[in-house]
Amino acid sequence: MALTLPIYKRHNTFVLHLRIAGRQIKRSLGTLDPNLAKLRAMQLMGQMAYNAALVPSTGWGRGMAASPAEQWASLPQTQTFDPHALHMPVADIANFSWPDPATVPTVMEGEAVELVAPIEPQTVARHAHTLPSLFAPKKALEDADKFKMARVFGQYISVRRIGEVTKVDYNTYAKELTPFFKNRDIRRLTEDDVSTLIVHLRTTMGNDARTVDNKIGFLRAVINHLKKQGQFSGANPASGKNLVSKRERRQSGTKPIGYNDLKSIFGDSRFAKLRDEKPSIYLIVMTGLVTGMRVSSLGRLGPDELKVSMKGTPYIDISADKTVAGNRDIPVPQKLFDALKSHLLMHGGFGLTKREGGKGYSDAVNKPIRAFLKEHRLEDAVPKLSFHAFRKSFNNHLLSEGVEQYICGAVLGHVDETMTTGVYARTPSVEVLASRIGAHQQAILDYLGFEWP
Repeated sequence: MALTLPIYKRHNTFVLHLRIAGRQIKRSLGTLDPNLAKLRAMQLMGQMAYNAALVPSTGWGRGMAASPAEQWASLPQTQTFDPHALHMPVADIANFSWPDPATVPTVMEGEAVELVAPIEPQTVARHAHTLPSLFAPKKALEDADKFKMARVFGQYISVRRIGEVTKVDYNTYAKELTPFFKNRDIRRLTEDDVSTLIVHLRTTMGNDARTVDNKIGFLRAVINHLKKQGQFSGANPASGKNLVSKRERRQSGTKPIGYNDLKSIFGDSRFAKLRDEKPSIYLIVMTGLVTGMRVSSLGRLGPDELKVSMKGTPYIDISADKTVAGNRDIPVPQKLFDALKSHLLMHGGFGLTKREGGKGYSDAVNKPIRAFLKEHRLEDAVPKLSFHAFRKSFNNHLLSEGVEQYICGAVLGHVDETMTTGVYARTPSVEVLASRIGAHQQAILDYLGFEWP
């Protein structure tokens, strides 16, 4: 079992720093060797613990207020210690033997009163009820019911600004974690508890590494929220527990697809027939391929979100995306803009059915695409094709064409450099975006043979 000690390095030595009975105690350990520092720190604390156990009323490190005879009478007569193990200079007491209590006052005159024998761990345990929490078993924290996991998880989910899909996932995680930890006070959670949970999720539940990271990430977010509110002290026990690195996560996700491969499907004359059979799916696919919009934003698109700027640039106003950075304006080629406007005005929307449980429109879009691929035996043309692949494909295409990284980030609604390998400080205007990506958008539409009606 790991033993955490209040030791830190200062200048050329380690220092023991305690706060006991309202007083700070700092002692140099006289070494830069971490192992030796631990031993010396434990010995110092053992000496202070001995005082507290011997004369509890005096508190730690406050000296021996009781009479010397009473103190020595309480000392176990069989206890021995090695004076050479002490790091501080002491009198030579190698041949010291315990005196008779009646003679103690004479023996302990002067400096001899400061010599305190270190005690065995068993002795510390017997007196644990008189010692600070460093040695004593943990006592119940105040407001324990207030910090039961079920309640804390529920409050976190209710106050956070999160999407429907995320809310469903969080509720699922909460229902799984609460019984595993027996709905304990979340402030009692330790790193060992989190490690045990990870093993349980991987071995017993059979979760893959990404799923485990998602669940631990939820727990970490909840505790960080409590820390911001001043309701959780100490380090977050769920920090640094990811099984999959950010780089591995990006590499294992949906892969970008070249537009030459996408043309074999969406530039095919058979797909063009969907203009008449399933016009909503046709327009959604073409829009996704030249904007990188998420299916959740496209699925709920209405005619009011199609706008024209003061300088005449047609664009889509996204105000309810997955992230704050996702709320943005995306320029759209005029021909596609007119097609979207006429279709949405006529039908009031794309007419998609939202999946139950907050899962959005992914099924409503991906299922018709997969059905088309299966019908025309095109499944092998682009393996594991999904609508989200359009987003990565568009981003990759723009970067390969020399479009600045911050422009790509602004178009796709990425909040940090890990997604687009670039940093942008201010959101460019829709005119600036159109000047940088408009020609590439039109080239893609021409390459795929977009037509309307």
